[in-house]
Amino acid sequence: MKEIKRQIQLLFLTISLMFVSSCYQDDFLKDELLSNNSVDFLYSSSDGIANAVVGLYSLNREPYQRDWFNGAIPMILQAKSDISAGFDGEISLFSNCFWGCGLDGDYGTEAAYGYLWGHNYKIIDITNNIIIGGEALIEGGDTSDMLMKNVAEAKVFRAHSYFTLYRLFNNIYLKTEPTNPDTAFDRPSAASSKEDIFDLIRKDLQFASENLLYTTTEFGRWNKGAVDHLRAKVEMWDENYSLAAEIVDEILTEGPYSLVSSEEVFAGELTHTETLFAVNFEKSTIGGGAWHQMSWQAIAHYSAEPGMKQSVQNGGDGFGFISLNPYAADLLNENPSDKRIGNYYIFEYLYNDPKTLPAGKSIGEPLDLYDRDGEDFFLYYKRQSPGILKFFDSNVEPTDRMHFKNVMVYRLAETYLIGAEAHLEAGNSGKALEYLNKIRSRSGVANATTVSIENIFEERARELAFEGQRWYSLKRKGLLYDYLIDHMNSPLLNEYYAIAHVNPVEVYQPFMVNLPIPQGVLDLLGAGYPQNEGYNN
Repeated sequence: MKEIKRQIQLLFLTISLMFVSSCYQDDFLKDELLSNNSVDFLYSSSDGIANAVVGLYSLNREPYQRDWFNGAIPMILQAKSDISAGFDGEISLFSNCFWGCGLDGDYGTEAAYGYLWGHNYKIIDITNNIIIGGEALIEGGDTSDMLMKNVAEAKVFRAHSYFTLYRLFNNIYLKTEPTNPDTAFDRPSAASSKEDIFDLIRKDLQFASENLLYTTTEFGRWNKGAVDHLRAKVEMWDENYSLAAEIVDEILTEGPYSLVSSEEVFAGELTHTETLFAVNFEKSTIGGGAWHQMSWQAIAHYSAEPGMKQSVQNGGDGFGFISLNPYAADLLNENPSDKRIGNYYIFEYLYNDPKTLPAGKSIGEPLDLYDRDGEDFFLYYKRQSPGILKFFDSNVEPTDRMHFKNVMVYRLAETYLIGAEAHLEAGNSGKALEYLNKIRSRSGVANATTVSIENIFEERARELAFEGQRWYSLKRKGLLYDYLIDHMNSPLLNEYYAIAHVNPVEVYQPFMVNLPIPQGVLDLLGAGYPQNEGYNN
């Protein structure tokens, strides 16, 4: 019997080791297996725990490099937000509510949301092993900086996964013990309370904040600034605005971070003082990942036009699946001097191919053939719409859809905007206005003279579009449904969707701010596990 249990343990270990790399310092995130990785070594020694933590970073990167739906997985929440327009490819099916708005064989729900559920619980299960093993070593007297740091990073991953799951699905369950032969087939039948979920998240993040430094020599690892930024987001979700404001103020006054110029934010590999946490993809470097296709989806297919060829100046290779919608583009165009245009977003694609240049056009002249609000609106979106430069890797060939650009997750600009909202809600409008104007002035636009939730969220749209935070923030504030109904996609696109699928404005309902739990997931849970309200009606 012991041998059978041992074999099952090794099976679980083998699954875990798919995401564990060969060394933890000199070969940070290099994806190979250690020959001496065993059950005993991996979770009962300081070196083993260090290796297991490195594996978490590889696993965390997986959604960005996954090729499902033409690489759409990391773009799903952008597609479902109020500032995007999806018009082609698989990602547009999430924009138009054909996928991901229900059950009954909804492939987007079963495949994509099922992946997000399973991916985060996979991280949680591995972190549970690391944390239990690490805490046993700590209780045994090993309080070395390396062990404390690695346990802290594991706790951040667990907290981050639970926070993500809660914000996506609402009805989730807590599990803090490692999966073992005795618990492998346990099936939870009830969702955990918000209080219990947030209590665990706070404890994990507090431990990490106390045991991580503000800086790290290994780009892409968690640090105290990123953890405290996440702590502020948690408190905002729970409407603890004064505490969130305190956390933000401490990051800004005690941390070594600062805003960089608009030209620098997304240039190069993001290794600057504004970055708090990024996913490492840089090619041919230790810790780099495989390619992703985020830029290819979010740059217009301008090269389909005569006189246009793929170039670095025009944002490289794009196929035009998703773009800024009119609401977001018009917000940016309110200020013609806004430096984010041309650095974060590309609004003009320039003729650059003399061999195919149409008569009457000049090299360097912007493509301006299609009308966003006219009969040719679809060609506008497909070939001329604003592109997103935040994922563009200028080091690859401009004809290459596979990019190795590091992906920004959290940065100081959002910290300021969290602080602006927190201080406003806590009654300090002066500090809120100061923080809001830090972002506006950096972008070359006039300072605001008043501050409100509306203009803070407008600034979030300009500054943070397509960084994966918009959907969460609107849901937290209770604005998601109203904003989507008011300006999701565009009126012409919504009518166009209805020809082949549905008009999302007519389909979207208030309960859909919680994603449906896939039926395939529910089938693996205990009898009576609750689906989110509205989906069983």
